[in-house]
Amino acid sequence: MQLTETDNQSFFDEHKQREKICASWLKKQSKTVRKPVLLAAIAGIINGLAIIVQSALLAYILQALIIDKLHWLLLMPSFLWLASVFILRSVCVYFHQTCGFEASAKVRTSVRQQLINQFASLGPAAIKQRQSGELVAITLEQVDALENYFSRYLAQHTIVGVLPIIMIAVVMPINWVVGLIFLLTGPLVPVFMALVGMGAASANRNQFLAMTRMSGYFLDRMQGLATLKLFGQAYHELANINHIADGFREKTMAVLRIAFLSSAILEFFSAVAVALVAVYVGLGLLGQIHFGPAQQISLNEALFVLLLAPEFFMPLRQLAIFYHDKAAALGAADAILNILEQDTEVFNGIGCADVGSASIANETFNSIIEFRHTSKSYGQRQVLTDINLHINAGEKIALVGESGAGKTTLLNLLLGFEAVTEGLVLLEEQSVTPEQAAITLAWVGQQTYIFHGSIRDNITLANPEASDRSIIAAATAAGVTEFSSHLVEGLFTQIGERGYGLSGGQIQRIALARAFLKDAEIIVLDEPTANLDATNKMLLLDIIDDLFKDKTLIIASHDNDVIKRMDRKVVIKEGRLVS
Repeated sequence: MQLTETDNQSFFDEHKQREKICASWLKKQSKTVRKPVLLAAIAGIINGLAIIVQSALLAYILQALIIDKLHWLLLMPSFLWLASVFILRSVCVYFHQTCGFEASAKVRTSVRQQLINQFASLGPAAIKQRQSGELVAITLEQVDALENYFSRYLAQHTIVGVLPIIMIAVVMPINWVVGLIFLLTGPLVPVFMALVGMGAASANRNQFLAMTRMSGYFLDRMQGLATLKLFGQAYHELANINHIADGFREKTMAVLRIAFLSSAILEFFSAVAVALVAVYVGLGLLGQIHFGPAQQISLNEALFVLLLAPEFFMPLRQLAIFYHDKAAALGAADAILNILEQDTEVFNGIGCADVGSASIANETFNSIIEFRHTSKSYGQRQVLTDINLHINAGEKIALVGESGAGKTTLLNLLLGFEAVTEGLVLLEEQSVTPEQAAITLAWVGQQTYIFHGSIRDNITLANPEASDRSIIAAATAAGVTEFSSHLVEGLFTQIGERGYGLSGGQIQRIALARAFLKDAEIIVLDEPTANLDATNKMLLLDIIDDLFKDKTLIIASHDNDVIKRMDRKVVIKEGRLVS
């Protein structure tokens, strides 16, 4: 579900189940890193036990030096034990952090792979419906927002369930009043942490929504900067970007405000509790309190419980700090699940109520491509209706129709970018799948994408293992060498992203060379002559005739020069096949 920043808070107030779904998904991810998280928790617990021993040793040493007046050489074993405890604590801190980082790195890698697999399953047609900046922000920033939840919060959650109980059990026999103070004030920390943090998850979601919106908006405007400049809207869009950036700043400050507020409250309660312990044992040593064990308290006992008091609250305070990591992870999980939960279209002819699989097996197929009672709709909008089309091997087809008639949708079904709503699309007598289409077909879109790199890299995209001889042959046949031979580095010349530095005709030639090098049985071209002048158009058509004379060729075009060169014209009007 896509939410705006405006309705985000009200949605989660009314739909608490969504937050449970996000928490359940995080729990599911944590099962894959149970071992490193457990090791991090064990290291933290051992570190806490070492703190108890450290406090006892320090209290004993100070009692012996100040009260018992022992020579420091007699305390050398205690000093050695104290040094060993310091070393043990250092090792525990190291493993606590490294195991936590290992867990978070593994989860982030896994989630990014899930997103990449989902992008592949959704296909290009579905991905184009989202802003590319938003998808990048989710894949990078929001996946990274999971890091501290798995590296810090999960382990600390286990530590808090064990360590404070052990400390209370150790303190109770020594000074039950201090143990009672720990027992009564300790739960206040998580209680107030939960109260203050109730809005933290929503604030983080709002921040993430603002960030993804800003990323998508900024990237769109950067890509259309030339158009904005030509229409005099550059400064207006700059003002809009500043406004959106201010909105993101305000939402970031809202998250920080909650973090600082919760930290101040937790510091207050822990400071009050430590002060109570200090006042009680201090007045007990001065003989001013005659309640509980204060009357017989020694410096050793007083120092031990006083040194342990701040350490008792340290795991709770750290959990409170890391609670915001949980809130951030819930916000990020919501955005990630919006992608992962998006339904992928099912291929293999699913949804064909009127055409069963039995009819496929019982009929004889002479066509390399067949659309059988094929329909496609997007919600309530019907795009294609009952298409029946047979294309034989080696046939040259011109797909003709006005803009919006359904040509691109028909090609998307054939290419496996989308699935049919009803009917079948058969490719070599099999229901088309994205994997099969990727092997059998070569496609050149209306807006060919050229990547940043060399001309050679762009040609070999479909066949990276091609020999130099094959690459040169493809480049020559497609007419690429006609302009690359005049460049200093030839086919190794670096070109900019989206073909910056090349003309439209040169970009199309590179795309045709790419398709030719793939050596697919079926070639699909979408408006290959669009935006070309008459001379370049005729040159490109001659190249297409020579390159794909032995292939099955489908060209979607309005151009009469293209249509005349084809064997057959297939006309689509308002989503229906008319000829």
